[in-house]
Amino acid sequence: MRSIPALASLITLLAVLVTGCSAAGGGQSVAVTDSPAGKQLQWYLDAVNRTPIPENELGEHLAETFLKEVPPEKFNTLAKDLAGLKVEELSSTKPTELAGVTSIPAGQKYDTKISVGDDGKIDYLLLEPR
Repeated sequence: MRSIPALASLITLLAVLVTGCSAAGGGQSVAVTDSPAGKQLQWYLDAVNRTPIPENELGEHLAETFLKEVPPEKFNTLAKDLAGLKVEELSSTKPTELAGVTSIPAGQKYDTKISVGDDGKIDYLLLEPR
């Protein structure tokens, strides 16, 4: 889940999937695990509600390789359209990887995957429309 070529695909996919999707509010319906990946997913669920996220905060949560593929401006552009994102279900819960379903209040659901590296920072994040 952590390859750089996959991140390039992520950028394209995220740009397509969030185009036209906009919402606000909402809460989390499923508890996120208290693991390195879970903590970063929890941060992301909060962060999409308060864009633009400052670059220094992004640097605290996103791996350098991720930020090279998805610079702060692009990250914020994509994140702002996911306001109200919440977890519907978690189908896989490993300490450094989570997979499941998320949704926004407008009703769009996403197959979601997130992983973190040894430093605990997000090195992979994918939301694919269902």
